[in-house]
Amino acid sequence: MKTQFTTLICSLALVSFAQAQTTAQDGLNKLKGNLGNSRANLEDYKKNLKIVEENATEVTKAKSQVDEQKLTAAKALNENNQKLQSFEKGEAEINQLIQTEQKEMAAEEQKIQELTRVITQLKDNQTKRQANIQNYQEQQKQIAKERTDWKSRSEQLAKSVKDLDARSKSLNQQEAEWKTKQRGYQGEVSRWQKEVERQQKLNDNYSSLAEVKD
Repeated sequence: MKTQFTTLICSLALVSFAQAQTTAQDGLNKLKGNLGNSRANLEDYKKNLKIVEENATEVTKAKSQVDEQKLTAAKALNENNQKLQSFEKGEAEINQLIQTEQKEMAAEEQKIQELTRVITQLKDNQTKRQANIQNYQEQQKQIAKERTDWKSRSEQLAKSVKDLDARSKSLNQQEAEWKTKQRGYQGEVSRWQKEVERQQKLNDNYSSLAEVKD
């Protein structure tokens, strides 16, 4: 009777040990699966982070180029406006000169009627002043033409500055969006890195436990 009882105890111990081994192996298999999934997620987020960082870099580069173009266009616009102002000033001065010459012509015409002895001299003065007027008028036409050209260029430059402003705003918005995504992916990478480390630790612990039981 004593021998049969001892055999029964040994049989029950073997059954309990086998069940414990099966439970530990299942847990180890699940941990290995979690570790594999965590590693796969980590790699996916690393790839996505690289893409986001590259996009953010390109947008920043494009923004720098647009800012440089804005400065160049603004400088050209300022120089163009200064040149335009000089033409307008020159045109006003010539108009004043024409008015002065016309007044002188009127005064001299009166002198011709009053002073016949100086008619010849006054006629010479008339001829010269008429030539001056014609010369000034030609200059005026040339300045008017150049002023029109510079004004057109000024309008084009102003439009370029406006377009570059719009482009700059768009790039600023894109840059902010990509940097927001970048921070998000960096957070995910950090989170999954910690998860991998946690799963690795659990895997190592279960592996050590399984080895001890074996």
